[in-house]
Amino acid sequence: MNFSKIQQTIFFIAVWVSIPQFLFSQEATQKRIDSVLETINSKPYEEKKDAYSFINDIILKDQANSQSLFNYALSKDSTSIGKMVIYSKYSQRLSQQGKTDDALKIRLEGLALAEKLKDETAIMEYHSNIGNTYLYQNKLDKSLYHLNLAEQIAEKPDQRDYLWNVYYSKALLQGLLKDDEAAKMYYRKMYDAIKDYENNTHKRFALYILVDYFSQIDEPEALAKFTEELSSLYEEANPNTPAGHMPIKAIFEKRADPSNLPRLKEAIRISDSLNSINSHCYTTIALAETYSKMKQPQLAIPFLENALKKLETVNKPQVKLEVLSKMASIQLEAKNNLNAYQYKMLEVQIKDSISSERMQRNIAELEVKFDTEKKERKILEQNLTIEKESRQKNQILYGLVGLGGLLLVSFIFFQKRLKDQKTIAAQKLAIQNQEITELQQKNKLLALNSMIEGQEAERLRIAKDLHDSLGGLLSTVKAHFTTIQKEIEQLEKLNITEKTNSLIDEACIEVRRISHNMMPHALSISGLQGAIEDIAESLRDEGYTTTLEISNLPKNADTTKEVMIYRLLQEIISNIRKHAQAKTILIQLIGYKNELTLIIEDDGHGFDYEKAVEKDGLGLKSINSRVQYLDGTISWDSQPGKGTSITINIPVS
Repeated sequence: MNFSKIQQTIFFIAVWVSIPQFLFSQEATQKRIDSVLETINSKPYEEKKDAYSFINDIILKDQANSQSLFNYALSKDSTSIGKMVIYSKYSQRLSQQGKTDDALKIRLEGLALAEKLKDETAIMEYHSNIGNTYLYQNKLDKSLYHLNLAEQIAEKPDQRDYLWNVYYSKALLQGLLKDDEAAKMYYRKMYDAIKDYENNTHKRFALYILVDYFSQIDEPEALAKFTEELSSLYEEANPNTPAGHMPIKAIFEKRADPSNLPRLKEAIRISDSLNSINSHCYTTIALAETYSKMKQPQLAIPFLENALKKLETVNKPQVKLEVLSKMASIQLEAKNNLNAYQYKMLEVQIKDSISSERMQRNIAELEVKFDTEKKERKILEQNLTIEKESRQKNQILYGLVGLGGLLLVSFIFFQKRLKDQKTIAAQKLAIQNQEITELQQKNKLLALNSMIEGQEAERLRIAKDLHDSLGGLLSTVKAHFTTIQKEIEQLEKLNITEKTNSLIDEACIEVRRISHNMMPHALSISGLQGAIEDIAESLRDEGYTTTLEISNLPKNADTTKEVMIYRLLQEIISNIRKHAQAKTILIQLIGYKNELTLIIEDDGHGFDYEKAVEKDGLGLKSINSRVQYLDGTISWDSQPGKGTSITINIPVS
């Protein structure tokens, strides 16, 4: 059987796709680096930076050979921009290995390249990283010099997202200089830099640092403020966190020491006066731990009782669980077994009420709906009775008044009756038309569902054909190709085999992408979460800074709905790739009650949604149609130059 070069290439791709990633050798990684480098020269500046960042990601995946791979990439590309970008991750890797002198040398070279290219963002980041390196080496004067330069750039409006990071480094530096007031000032400036951020991981991390710092100094008011804010953000971002897993609790647990007893009591008093419930409760738990270490559990009981009394005025079931759990253990240590049992039962009741809250809300909604329908039906019956009585009275009145004009009244009566009959007939016709329309819509939905299932089945069949049916033939062709490569030295001199291998590798990546997009392996193996994690990993491989948050996904969800959600996300990501020119992508998939919320944000160019809709773009229409099919809602928040945020709510059942 004769095959063209394209057919031979496709056969080889199917075999290559089936090879696990962990079997790739250092040589294979070098070829991937070469493949990316071949495409860089024609790209604009920012895309070049993204491509070099992608090379960094490729190298860092092979931790064992990362240093030699960095050296290989630098030997293959000597451009200033290439070295500037690669040096950033190379120096970071050296620093992680404890080779701070080597890391510092490379960072100084990277800074010189960034200044040569006038890349302000890279200059700022290199100054910050150099300052941190000097900080670790305890060369505080040099560290301060570079951090000051980084701060000057970070204070500019287009660089302010990095400012809190610089303030954090300067706060650490001032702490090493024993200038507590200056350190405290920079920690407060760090808060000012992030206080207007949306609820994201950077803001929560910065607040966590602030709570940790102010828990170690005598600033109970600041500690109470930051604790309350961090607790609120964390509860909002992670509403289903089980008791005992709040990260704030770990900070307060470190304070549970007899030497901190006066400070803990003062912090409780301040939190009480500021009505900071979270700070009050977590400090009380730390105080109880302290008394437990001192073998005086009975002294903690009044403080815990006061905390429980405070919690009665607010709705914080998770915090209340923490306090009840500590109260039960303290009562047990104090040999108050009956009280310990009672508090443990209260803890169990709170847990049960939290788990049953959703069911109660559903029941209440059903009862309200039933009562409303019952009242509406009763009102309708009353209106019909009133209307009937009114008609009868009018007929009697017409009869008494129209004795002299019987013919005229009869004519009016029959005219009115005829009009009523026409109205009733028109209403019946309208109802019939509405029922026909609803039936047609249901038929359309059924047809759409069948079409989607057929498309997915066809995608699966084609993906399996690409992956399985061509595999054996590819193996044979590859074996023949290897034999030819070994035997014909003349072809090697002509460099034909190396070029052919390069073409095979490129075609291999493309068919693997097609096969993966038609029916992702993760979707069939590990469900929707695995498939979305696969998308996020692909975005990172492409050079995007990708944040993925998935929580509380429902179990045993409808497979068709999962596929539709996956296709919906896939289409949105495709639009970002094509149009947004973004660097950072946030994907959140959160289950809450009986809904799934999908949030996709990017920092790309953004667009005018109204104008895009008027142009009747197929991309927006397709996304909106998929959401409508899922009985969901979609919100677009985008402006030119300000990125795009998409929020989609989809009912689970």
